[in-house]
Amino acid sequence: MLERTEGEPMRVKFKDYAFFMPKDLAGKTVVVEGIATVETVSVDLLRHYAEDEGKTEEEVNKIITPKTDISFMADGVLIVK
Repeated sequence: MLERTEGEPMRVKFKDYAFFMPKDLAGKTVVVEGIATVETVSVDLLRHYAEDEGKTEEEVNKIITPKTDISFMADGVLIVK
């Protein structure tokens, strides 16, 4: 079983890309409905995420092992505050 520490970020995907959330949600409280799963994220996908986050080529190339993580597929999100 994977446990997340308080404040540790979690990647949330949206079912069928039906909606998107603002990027400035840090520190906000949200309620998310959907399905959580434990999955192994491939090196290629981790590198893709790193590129999307604006990491340097050097940082991206340092990613050499897959990562076991919790993934969440949301079908609804409510921004509380």
